Amino acid sequence: MPDPRYQTFDRMISGKWYIPGPEMDAQHERCWEVLNRINRAGEIDPEGLRSILAPGSHAPETFGPVFIEYGVNTTFGPDCFVNTGTTILDCAPVTIGAGTLIGPACQLITVGHPVNDARMRRDLWEKATPITIGDDCWLGAGVLVMPGVTIGDRCVLAAGTVVTKDISDDSLVMGVPGRVVRSLADAPSERPEIDS
Repeated sequence: MPDPRYQTFDRMISGKWYIPGPEMDAQHERCWEVLNRINRAGEIDPEGLRSILAPGSHAPETFGPVFIEYGVNTTFGPDCFVNTGTTILDCAPVTIGAGTLIGPACQLITVGHPVNDARMRRDLWEKATPITIGDDCWLGAGVLVMPGVTIGDRCVLAAGTVVTKDISDDSLVMGVPGRVVRSLADAPSERPEIDS
């Protein structure tokens, strides 16, 4: 039987090793009940979605189904969009800036498991570190953002990118693992092509 000291919600979000326990299970149930209702309806209820997110969060426009593990650790800025099949494992805080667009089947994963200690893995130890995504970013289909990553403002992550380290503002990122291929800061806008 795990020591209850290692099974608290506060320990989980603190970045220390923890073992999931009853407090986490109760929050799962609250979050999943709302998400199941929303996902079954096939349309997002903004108030229902906002009710499971962190206080002060905006509800993103979204196409379900979506999966968010706890909800209370996830904050969206205004005017965000989340496409179908997105998974957010918010064992630590996940902060998504205003105007950010998340493509289909993206995953934001804050939690990791022991690599060197098989016994700890068997005993279900976990450790979570926050993810922060800036304003006006675009995550293409199937992007995977790993624990502890900060992505700057106005970044574009190409489809299938796996982000394992911090990304500075105005970066175009591609690959596995993701690497910055160029800056978007001085790139020409597509806007002149609208009426051509």
